[in-house]
Amino acid sequence: MSINFKEATKDAVKLLSELIKIDTSNPPGNEMPAAQLVAEMLKNYGYEPIIIESDENRGNVIVKLEGKGEGPSLLLLSHLDVVPADPSKWSFDPFSGEIKDGYVLGRGAIDCKGLVAIEATIMRLLAEEKVAPKGDVIFAATADEERGGVKGVKWLVENEPDLILADYVINEGGGAPIKIYDKVIYTIQVAEKGIFWVKIRTKGKAVHASIPYLGENAIEKMSEIISRLKNYKSPVKITYVVKDFIEGINKAMKNPILDLALSPNFVDSALNVLSRENKVLAEMIRAMIRNTFTPTMIKGGLKENIIPSECELSIDCRLLPEYNANDLVEELRNVLRGLDYEIEVVVGNPGSESPYDTELYKIMCQVINEFVPNSIVVPLMSPGATDSRYLRDRSICYGIWPFSPETTMEKIIPLVHGIDERISIKDIEFGIRVLYEIVKRLMY
Repeated sequence: MSINFKEATKDAVKLLSELIKIDTSNPPGNEMPAAQLVAEMLKNYGYEPIIIESDENRGNVIVKLEGKGEGPSLLLLSHLDVVPADPSKWSFDPFSGEIKDGYVLGRGAIDCKGLVAIEATIMRLLAEEKVAPKGDVIFAATADEERGGVKGVKWLVENEPDLILADYVINEGGGAPIKIYDKVIYTIQVAEKGIFWVKIRTKGKAVHASIPYLGENAIEKMSEIISRLKNYKSPVKITYVVKDFIEGINKAMKNPILDLALSPNFVDSALNVLSRENKVLAEMIRAMIRNTFTPTMIKGGLKENIIPSECELSIDCRLLPEYNANDLVEELRNVLRGLDYEIEVVVGNPGSESPYDTELYKIMCQVINEFVPNSIVVPLMSPGATDSRYLRDRSICYGIWPFSPETTMEKIIPLVHGIDERISIKDIEFGIRVLYEIVKRLMY
C-alpha cells in the first residue's frame, strides 16, 4: 500500500494545532479535553480509545492495535500536559496553535504535543494497513509528565498496568541531531539521570531590622548554603552509556580533546575547550558525568523591616543512575558540613537504564542511517527525566523523536520550556516517516 505522507502530515499538523489551543499548563494540567480530542481522531480510524481520568480533569488516552501474538509488544508514549508560558515574554500567543511560515506555533509544539500528533498519526497509518502486527501496538498520551507523572504514567502503572505495559517503549528524550562538520549525529535516549527535589530550611531569630545584630538572619544563613552549592562539583563518573556517547561524537570530530574527556581527571578541561566550538554539547556532557545540585526557588522573610526567622531553598538534584536518596543526603551533608539547616527530600525517582543490544535499537540505527546517509547514531543518557523511568523495570525504553538534519540540538533545546516554542511542518513529516518505518520493521 502506498502511503501519502503529505496528507498524513497535514492531518498531524491540524491535530497539533488544535492540541496547542487547549491550555494544559501543569499545574493544574486539565488534560481531559486534549485526551478527548485525540480519542475522537483515533475513533475515526476504527479504534476504541479508552480515556482514563486519574483525578478530576486529568485525562489519559490509550488505544491498542491487537497483534497476532507472534512478536514483541510496543508502546508509543507521549504526554498531553505542558509547562506554563508567560504571554508577555512571547512574540505570539503561546496557545494560539497558529500555523505560519511552515511552522506550528505554541507551547507544547516540541514538548510534547508534537510527538502526540506524530504517534497518533502512526497509529492511523497502521490501522489503514488493515494487517495485524506481530505483537500489540499501544498508543498512550498521558497526563502530568511535567509534574512527575503522578496522575499519568505512574498512576497507570500502579492502577491499570495491563493497559500500558509493553516489551518496548518509544518515548520522548532523544532524536535531536547534532551537526559536527559534515557529520550528523542522532541520539537515542537509553538512560536518564534520577530526579530528586530537595528543600533546605534555615532558622533564625526575628527582631526589628534596624537592630539586626540582636537577631539571626535565616536568609544570610541560606546565602552560605547557596555559595557552597555554587562552588561544588560532584565527583566525575563516566558510565558506559556516556563513554559510548563520547566515542560516537568523536567519530565525527576526530578531536584528541574528546579522548581526554574519557578521563575523569581531564574531562572538565576537555569540555572547556569543546565549549568554545559547541557550548550546548559540552554542557550536556558535563551534566552527564556527575551529580548536579541546582538551587531553583527561594523564599523567606515576612516584611521589609523584620529580620527573617525562616528561609526555604528548593534544589533540583539530578543523580547518575546508581545513586539513591540516601547517597544524595550524604553528599549534601558533606558539602554543607558545619552549617545549620534542615533537609527534606520531597520527590525522589532514581535514574534508569535500558540495554541497547536489542532488535529495536538496531532497527532504529538502520532506519536513521537510511534517511540520513553517513549519519552516526549514539546512545544518550539524558540529564533530564521522562516518564520512561516508571517503565524501565518492566520494559525496554528508548527516547527518540527524529528531527530533520537541519534542525539541530542547538536550535531545539532553547525552545523546550522556553519562549516562542514552535515546530516546523518539515520536522513533523520527517518524524512521521522515520518512526513509522521503525515501527513497521519491528512489528510486521
